[in-house]
Amino acid sequence: MDDFACIPEQGIAFSISTYIAQNRGAEKYDRIRKGFRAGIRLEVCYWLLIGTAAAVFRTPVTALFVTGEGADEVIHLGSRYLMYMSVFYLWPALTNGFQGFFRGMGKMYTTILGTAIQISIRTLCTCLLAPSMGITGIAFACVIGWSVMLMFEIPYYFVTCRKILGKKGTVHNENTDF
Repeated sequence: MDDFACIPEQGIAFSISTYIAQNRGAEKYDRIRKGFRAGIRLEVCYWLLIGTAAAVFRTPVTALFVTGEGADEVIHLGSRYLMYMSVFYLWPALTNGFQGFFRGMGKMYTTILGTAIQISIRTLCTCLLAPSMGITGIAFACVIGWSVMLMFEIPYYFVTCRKILGKKGTVHNENTDF
């Protein structure tokens, strides 16, 4: 279910990246922020759709993958996990959107660093939370990792926009290697 939820979010992010890169290349800097905002709105709309579907159909979806002895307990745990994740899918929607922005701006180091931060925090939190909280701890580890990634990327987005676009959308510096 996580892949089903997150892969389309990544597809939206690739579209954001392409749109921003094209406008950057064409020196249509005024369109970059507008396109990014539209992409983030699309990410949020998709999250509303997939989050609602995951919340409503969490038990039947989990039951598709489990049969046999102990299935009821596994379905219960998976259903609980999906209930949390149905809300938490907003975070990868946002992180994917910001990653798309940075890729489009040619700031690959930022995407690598953000991903490394997220994976490290998520792994650490999984090790700390899963033993006491079970699979629910893994859901919380995911959202903590994504949150820390956003705490890095959101401020850097504004720094990047200020350096490239300035306060009124005028180009100050085309160089993205700052």
